Amino acid sequence: VGDTVVLERAGDVIPAIVSVVRGRRPRGARPFRMPRTCPACRSAVIRAQGEAAARCTGQLGCPAQRKESIRHFASRRAMDIDGLGDKLVDQLVERRLVADAGDLYALTHRQLARLPRLGDKSAQNVLAAVAASRATTLARFLHALGIREVGEATARALGSHFRDLEPLMAADAACLQALAGVGPVVAAHVAAFFREPRNRRVIAKLRKAGIHWPRAEAPRRGRLAGKSFVLTGKLDRLTREAATARLLALGA
Repeated sequence: VGDTVVLERAGDVIPAIVSVVRGRRPRGARPFRMPRTCPACRSAVIRAQGEAAARCTGQLGCPAQRKESIRHFASRRAMDIDGLGDKLVDQLVERRLVADAGDLYALTHRQLARLPRLGDKSAQNVLAAVAASRATTLARFLHALGIREVGEATARALGSHFRDLEPLMAADAACLQALAGVGPVVAAHVAAFFREPRNRRVIAKLRKAGIHWPRAEAPRRGRLAGKSFVLTGKLDRLTREAATARLLALGA
């Protein structure tokens, strides 16, 4: 702590530490130790093998991650809450009207209409969009939670297999790895997310607020069932997911 270091540009923009200037080390300096708990929410800190980043496991309940988790939750491909943009999220969090995504469903017209540059009509529109988002799909809800490595395609696969939230929350990593396309890394992230008490409390708040989805039907056995497909070539994400969705519709 307090060392002077020499940096160089690695790759395009990433700064890499080349060396320490030991002659400038402050007297009595102590070695830095990565904290085992998050300084913002006291949740456990994990560092995956082979990765440089250390991450807080608090996620939905961590105040340092609050704005970004709410923005992702409200985004178009997640819960699709129209009108809940970056500036409004900033105001809601900074004025302590919202601490997590569950608080969005307790907002009142009076609270919103008093915010700068919002007004009566805009407040009505935001509240209507929040109310409409209560009816969703399990896949959208899973994607909205912001579980690491769980994008739209993985969320659909999880929703299709487990068909409801409770069985998924109870699944361990070994059970999750039984799904096609879910490897050990994704399985570990999903299992860890649902083990975290703060995440479970926010999920309980969201369910109590009325978020619901139709229970998925058991997957049917189509003429492509049991077969594996490899999609090659330079496909963008939307094309790849469209192809995957088509194969699923055919019973793969």
